[in-house]
Amino acid sequence: MNGRMIWVALVACTAWASAAALEIGSKPVAADCTSGQASGPVLLRQGELYQATVKIGDWSGNFSRYALSPEAGGVGASTTLSWDAGAILNGTPPGQRKIYTATVQPNGALEMTPFAWLSLSAAQQALLDLDDEAGEKRLAYLRGDRTLEGTLFRRRSSVLGDSVHSTPVYSGQVDRRAAVYLGANDGMLHAFDATTGVELFAYVPDALFAQLHHLASPAYQHRAYVDGLASVNQKGLLVSGMGGGAKGVFALDVADPARFVLGRGVLWEFGEHNDSLMGNVISLPQIARVRVRSDVERQFAIVAGGMNAEAGALFLLSLDKPRDEGWQRNSNYYRIETKEPAALSAPVLLNDGEGRVRYAYAGDLQGNLWRFDLSVTPWSADKLFTARDASGRAQPITEQPLLAYAQTGGYLILFGTGQLIEAADRSSNAKQSYYAIIDVLPDKVSGRSQLTQRFLDGQDLPMEPASKGWFIDFSQPSERSLHAGVLADGAVLFNTVLPGADMCSPTHSRSYVLNVLTGLPDDGIFTARLPNGETIAGAMLPDYAPVPLLLPQSTTISTRDAQGKISQEKDYAVVQVTGEGRLAVTGSLKTRRRVGRLSWREIANWRELHEAAK
Repeated sequence: MNGRMIWVALVACTAWASAAALEIGSKPVAADCTSGQASGPVLLRQGELYQATVKIGDWSGNFSRYALSPEAGGVGASTTLSWDAGAILNGTPPGQRKIYTATVQPNGALEMTPFAWLSLSAAQQALLDLDDEAGEKRLAYLRGDRTLEGTLFRRRSSVLGDSVHSTPVYSGQVDRRAAVYLGANDGMLHAFDATTGVELFAYVPDALFAQLHHLASPAYQHRAYVDGLASVNQKGLLVSGMGGGAKGVFALDVADPARFVLGRGVLWEFGEHNDSLMGNVISLPQIARVRVRSDVERQFAIVAGGMNAEAGALFLLSLDKPRDEGWQRNSNYYRIETKEPAALSAPVLLNDGEGRVRYAYAGDLQGNLWRFDLSVTPWSADKLFTARDASGRAQPITEQPLLAYAQTGGYLILFGTGQLIEAADRSSNAKQSYYAIIDVLPDKVSGRSQLTQRFLDGQDLPMEPASKGWFIDFSQPSERSLHAGVLADGAVLFNTVLPGADMCSPTHSRSYVLNVLTGLPDDGIFTARLPNGETIAGAMLPDYAPVPLLLPQSTTISTRDAQGKISQEKDYAVVQVTGEGRLAVTGSLKTRRRVGRLSWREIANWRELHEAAK
């Protein structure tokens, strides 16, 4: 499962007054403890399913590719296992694996080096040695040597570690080997050949060395390592958060695996020792171009500071930093502060017509929705809205928002609220909601009184012309939204989670499909139905499913009507993963739009559309 449980311990605070110290949980939100299995993160793309699974008995993992059957878009039975990377790794001699790390130089820069005993720095060797000076043997164990399992070190059913919160990322460069990248709780970011499943290489971040010895201990208790989200751009630059494993992010050049092996693959790591406002990055880093002066633009990794930082901040980390140069604020990295102690989650980015970032919108644990202005310097952060329930209690925002906008109007920022933090939060009855906020610069939204409330009973009234957006309160007491949903031709699809008492207890999700502009289900732009014909909005799913998955089924283009207009209809199957390599249909979505005019990224004038919906 790729939900996240964060366990919180409150501590006394001084300077920034008060952020709680977060112990970020590493276990799945839900697991089948009878079988000892949990589903890990998945990637669904063009006829194939990549899926990680977790063996909770010894916290080892598998990562597999399945080919989807052509019937019904690959839904249901008849998926075919193409490869199992865990099984392949178990049969690979440890000495043949291409595993790398990096050593820190005096100026703070990194130097890529093999993950081999004699290549490590003295500081890295000491962190593996402990008191028994068995560091070289521990390193061999981490590389996959199993000769000392059951004696000096713990047993494992697979040398591949589990993946719980990280996500598979596919990258296929022209004339170069396509690969899938996956962070795992064995301390490594793995690169697997997308066709064969063979491990091309793996990277062990230097920031994790202090925790690596735990992996070999017979008394091992599950913890996070490379447990953050990653993204890869078209040029093959990969940026990954380290999740609960360590504070910070790292960047790799993965455009050409051969280049990585030759020692040029590691670009940099950035952590709390570089800047105290960098925390545990559990949300998605992104790569984008930003104007730093009127005549200069640069490419950055844009990263929310995340959990356990001294205050909220959005970081811009240069991807053109020379490899031998240390980090220097306002030279090769920048930060925009919110001046509040709440942890900031991943932003959604709004680009201009030339692909440069103009604005970024991100939420924090105090329910604040921040608008970062990157269109002019100096960059700034303003509080656009604060999510509060009907009683005035702040509703935390932990997911990345979605964005829809009009060329001549404002921007719609869509997000849900909720969190899994302290153990008591599993049974929390705090009311959570889903919001669509319209941002008309430079206005702000004072509260839900400026929004139109929506319900699922079909009794909604038209939106007032002065409305700043809409919201819907979740009906179930423990229901909350933790993951960004999906936008599809004017519809927003998202799932919520209703957690059990622990990962072994029943945990469920509810599924929603709503109109982006009005917050209404099934209002003419689309039709979303369960298999039994009922509307999807608010439907309870049989199991926990973090996000809805869409499988395209068909596309139909109409002939021109009397006014010369052409419309397009798309049919999707809404699915969820129900087992190893299996997809189950949870609903269907049919969208209708005018060709060449409307999409989720180009929504016609918001005011006109909600007037037409009356």
